[in-house]
Parts: sequence; C-alpha cells; structure tokens
Amino acid sequence: MLVPLTALALIGALDLLLPDPTTLMALLAVVPATAVLRPAGTRLLAGVALATLGVAAPLGLLHWAERPVAVTTSLLGTAVTTAMVWVAFRRLERGVDVQDGLRRVAEAAQRAVLRPVPRRVGPVDAVERYLAADAQASVGGDLYGIVNSPYGIRMIMGDAMGKGLGAVEKAADVLGAFRGLAWNEATLAGVAARLDAFLAAQGHEEEFVTAVLVEIPAGGGGARVVNCGHPPPLVLSGGAVTFAEPPGAVCAPPLGLHRVVGGPDPADAVFEVPFVPGDRLLLYTDGVSEARDADGRFFPLVEHVSAANNGDLEALPAALEAGLRAHVDGRLRDDAALLLVRLNPDPAASSVTGRASPAASVPTGPPGRRDGWA
Repeated sequence: MLVPLTALALIGALDLLLPDPTTLMALLAVVPATAVLRPAGTRLLAGVALATLGVAAPLGLLHWAERPVAVTTSLLGTAVTTAMVWVAFRRLERGVDVQDGLRRVAEAAQRAVLRPVPRRVGPVDAVERYLAADAQASVGGDLYGIVNSPYGIRMIMGDAMGKGLGAVEKAADVLGAFRGLAWNEATLAGVAARLDAFLAAQGHEEEFVTAVLVEIPAGGGGARVVNCGHPPPLVLSGGAVTFAEPPGAVCAPPLGLHRVVGGPDPADAVFEVPFVPGDRLLLYTDGVSEARDADGRFFPLVEHVSAANNGDLEALPAALEAGLRAHVDGRLRDDAALLLVRLNPDPAASSVTGRASPAASVPTGPPGRRDGWA
C-alpha cells in the first residue's frame, strides 16, 4: 500500500498547489496500476480503489465547474484502469491456485515414485535427501530405494537419462522393477541383470539408467556392490572416507545398454567392500559429485564428507546439502539425491558382523561415472 498511497498524496498535493483550472486528476488512473509493483491481491486493490476514490471525489468537486470534461475522463480512466488491474489480479490468483494444485500433484508423484525411506530398515538406519534443480518441481530422473529382502538389505541409487516426464517415467519403471526383483532374485548380480534386460526390452536403445546396487547380506560378510556406470558410493568407517570401487575401477554398462555396447556382465562386476557395524555408506547421484561452481570446479565431496564425518546420521546429509548449495551459489543445474545408511552397531539389531576383502580406494580426480559413461 505504501507506493499507491504515496502516489495519491503527491497527486492530491500538487493538484491543490497548481493554479486553476489546471488539474492533475488524469494521473489518478496510474495509482491502481502501482498496486502490481509488489505481490498483491484483489483485497489490496480494493483498498487502493477506495483510497483513490477518497482523493478523486473532493478533487472532482473542486474542478467540476471549470473542467467537467477533464474530471469525467479522469474518473472514467481511473475506473477502467482499476477494472483491468482487478481482472489481472484475478487471473494471477487463479494461476497461483493452479500452480499450487500442480505442486501438490508433483509432491504426490514424488511420494509414489520416491517413497520416503524409513528411519530403520532391518539392521540399518537410513536417511535420504532429494534436491530438485527446478524449485517448482519435486521429482526428476534421480531415483533411490531400499528393500529389506530375505537375502539382506538391498539398495539402489540411480539416474535416468534425460529430463522431464520421460526421465520420471523411466525412474518409476526402474524403481518398481527393483522392488520386485530385490525381494525375489537370489543374487545381487541377478537383480542387476534382470533390471538391464527389463530396460532393454522397452525398445529404446538411446534410453538408459546409471545405477549402483548394494547388498548387505543377512548373514554378514561386508557389503556387495555392483556399479552400472554410476558414481561410486563412499564408505565411512571410523574417520576414514573411501570410494567403494571394484579392482581396476571397471564397471558394468548402464542399465539397458549391456546388449548394445557389451562390457562386463553384472555377474562379473559384483565386488565386496568392508562394512561392519557402525560403518556408513553414502550413495549419491552426479548432481552432487559433478556440481560445479562459477569457476567450473567440481563439488569437493570427499572434503565435505570428511569434515562432517562425526557419526551423526542426520547431520551429514544436512551438511552436504548446505555445502552443495553454497558451492553452486544456490543454483543447482541438475537434480541431486543422497542416501546414507549406517549398519547398526547394536549386535541385537544387526547380524551383519563380518568384513570382506578390501576393495575400496580414493581416486585423485572428482568422482563421476566410470568407464567414460556420461
């Protein structure tokens, strides 16, 4: 209201100061339009219209005898402008209502595609984060899921190629297939192979999904991993932070491309990493590891994880989100997802106690998809 009231006061004061028969009433038509300079609604416009009438009425009576035409046209112009601004506000309010409805639909779609991860899943504690690059969108091509299967805890973190609804549909397909396969397929390699065949059967060779699948066996023995062209997970054990990578950093092709480009079979790409009670595993998408600042520098993921590696399960994802947003100056160019799990250190809550052969290393460059998959 400040700008319209200030404009009214100036027009009224100047009009009174000018010699007769000069009048500035024609400028009153501008006052309702100033209401659009700040987010407002029809209620504010109604207040501005009443205030304008309060100034226009005495000025009109003052100038009517000498300038009836000017008074009439000024009042009509002010009325027409007020009506047009009211229509614009009504359309804006309807547009906001539509956007709110679409946002609720998007949030429902996100809950359907990316179901919230329970805080406790069998012997592991879990927490996730999803950061949308578009502030108006709630879901994209990034995907994650966790299943407490008869064979152990099975997880997936992936990124569907492309943008928009096509990527969302692909992510939903993969997650749906994973949830069924994770429960019924006896081996992690079998889950990966069946997912690859499922995507290949869709008949779109140009569409693929990079993914990393992890299994924490029910009988213990570390964690099994199969990486299909995705950024490698991070293992946090004590104060150490290492990438979980297979020997030679050779990964299977992205899901849906094995029949097209060849490469290691998922059964040959499974490897094991040490993972004992108290250890944590961080899965993420390239929206995290490949985020760049204004100078083109990658987000220093390991440094941020190491700095926030204090054992608090909730604090680490929050610190990574804050660090990532600060690194890109609040402008994410790609969706980003995080899934952090911790093997419960309570022996009564977890039967996973063993270690596997070492297979983790820290590469010198920024983490990214392996074997050149982009």
